Amino acid sequence: MAEQVTREVAISEIMQSLRRIFKAIQDYSHEVSNKFGITGPQLWALKTISQNGKLSLGELTKKMYLHPSTITGVVDRLEKKGYVSRDRGQGDRRITNVQLTPQGKKLVKRAPNPVQGKMIYGLRRLKKEKLNSIYDSVNKLVEIMEAQHVKVTFFFDQG
Repeated sequence: MAEQVTREVAISEIMQSLRRIFKAIQDYSHEVSNKFGITGPQLWALKTISQNGKLSLGELTKKMYLHPSTITGVVDRLEKKGYVSRDRGQGDRRITNVQLTPQGKKLVKRAPNPVQGKMIYGLRRLKKEKLNSIYDSVNKLVEIMEAQHVKVTFFFDQG
């Protein structure tokens, strides 16, 4: 257990930690954009599709913990760049599946692992009590910032 620190030290350390997290995500996103011409969320989608094969948009949404409209936008941009293709499901024509193109497979092999994946992997490994503690703390930060109704897409997603 962490030793007790003063309120001011705790606040300072929390702010520094949040800055480090934001900076790491921002640096990663810039690196991916500069080297590969795609955003971090686009790379994450490509890696997720690569690991799972053909996925419906609904399955991709669940695996990436994102809102369906965000996934649709990410997939739209990847399709325009030639990295993924879509097709309608055989049994249910309302289901749209997405898969990597040969160009998308080449990019996935060259690109680094997504930073968001690191975060999710780490969170999944936590014991339930620790995960719940982080959950409560992050929700409290959202409340403090009065950001409950802020519409979000994804970290540093430029489009």
